[in-house]
Amino acid sequence: MNGFVSCIRARLNSGYSFFKEGIARGLVIAALLMSVASSALFAAEVEEVRLWRAPDYTRIVFDLDRQVQYSLFTLENPHRIVVDLSGSTVRASLSGFDFKNSPVTGIRSAPRNANDVRVVIDLSGQVNPSSFTLAANGELKNRLVIDLYDIGRAPAIAESIPAPATVNSQRDIIVAIDAGHGGEDPGAIGYDRKIREKDVVLSISRAIYERLLAMPGYRPVLVRDGDYSVQLQRRPQIARQNRADIFLSIHADSFSSTRAEGVTVYALSERIAEDENSRRVAEKENSADLLGGVAGDTSLHNIEDDLARTLLDLSMAWSIEQSSTAGSYILNSLRGVATLRRDKTQQGNLWVLRSPDIPSVLIETGYLSNPNEARQLNTSSYQRRLADGIVQGVMRYFYDRPPEDTLIAWQKENNIKPSLELLAGGSYVVKRGDNLSEIAQRHGISTQELRAQNNLKNDVIRIGQKLSIPGMAIASAVPTEHKIVRGETLSGIAERYRVSMSSLRATNNLRNDVIKVGQVLKIPAP
Repeated sequence: MNGFVSCIRARLNSGYSFFKEGIARGLVIAALLMSVASSALFAAEVEEVRLWRAPDYTRIVFDLDRQVQYSLFTLENPHRIVVDLSGSTVRASLSGFDFKNSPVTGIRSAPRNANDVRVVIDLSGQVNPSSFTLAANGELKNRLVIDLYDIGRAPAIAESIPAPATVNSQRDIIVAIDAGHGGEDPGAIGYDRKIREKDVVLSISRAIYERLLAMPGYRPVLVRDGDYSVQLQRRPQIARQNRADIFLSIHADSFSSTRAEGVTVYALSERIAEDENSRRVAEKENSADLLGGVAGDTSLHNIEDDLARTLLDLSMAWSIEQSSTAGSYILNSLRGVATLRRDKTQQGNLWVLRSPDIPSVLIETGYLSNPNEARQLNTSSYQRRLADGIVQGVMRYFYDRPPEDTLIAWQKENNIKPSLELLAGGSYVVKRGDNLSEIAQRHGISTQELRAQNNLKNDVIRIGQKLSIPGMAIASAVPTEHKIVRGETLSGIAERYRVSMSSLRATNNLRNDVIKVGQVLKIPAP
């Protein structure tokens, strides 16, 4: 009997052990399955890949649904960039990119180590890569940004400043125009989720550029002339490298309320200026900061801290005062064009305004969160009118306070005052096949504006009819005379005033191109 019981107990113990082992194996398998599921559940997914070409580098942006750990390295023969994304998958399409003018020839991906993914960027030549991640922020997702700098251009913030150009006795006033945002950074998004700040402000900036380009005595420079990103620190530096006399940063705003509207102009606040001066002195050994403008630069490198701080304080105080004044001129000129949210220049903590030697203003042209204002800002006619108002303000500011050795200073000294002309307007003679809406579209205005300008009750027009195209009266500052100084040539004078050599000769009864110092030339209308 005891033997029988012992046998039963042994069999039960054996079955229990087998049962326990089975449970253990099941738990292990379940844990592994949960681990795999968890890994898949929390893997970062590349939802979209975008590419932009800037003048000196190519930017590739990976939009992710969550933050990611990554590593990046380069390979040669052939040249390529390898990016390993930990615990990630790629859902985005890696085809259909426009690689024109960029060193990138292709982008491809493949799984790596079960949970990771490897992305390979094929290149036509060597580049200098730089990368960083950005956390989700409002409309923007988590991003991995890879900048591929053209060889010979390092991704450093500070570059060497070119030597001062030979000062012409009647040099142009240089206006740096900075269209905010760009590339993967759309800026404010409109009420309809379609209108983007980066597009609106680039159009306005280009219109400002075209206006100033037509003005004798001015040379505009675009900080950004396309849909690409420019680092905030680089924007005022580009202005400085071009020897700018003023820096205009063009933006549009957004607010939680759809009722917010109007233009606001900002200059740097004095409190932020003090902090910035302290930073510049602390970092002066590694910076390329120069003071003194076009006439002559002063480097901070070899100046004692106390003196460097004093120089910066004086220069920054001048810059803020001039910025505030220039902002007032711009606001006054925009008063008849747009609603003003604030009728005085405001002070703000904005990186692009921190130049101690260049008057700098940031112009918020309106609110994209306001449906009416957003629709206006998205039309070329209103963009042109804003540009005309801004240019008028800038030109009035510089006519009252012209930098020395500029053509505008010479005009003021000789009492040549700005005249008024329609810069964006004119007339159009109706041709066979024309209709009112097409004519309006061709000139970047609405049919309603064209009707109102010409007192039309309907859209009926006739062949040969002359239509007035609305524009804005703006100071053109076109002088009627020019006194020749040493070193000038007739071709150079014609180019300066945007007139032809033949018209300049005819207006002054010149048989050839011989001119002499002190001679006064009459300038024909352009």
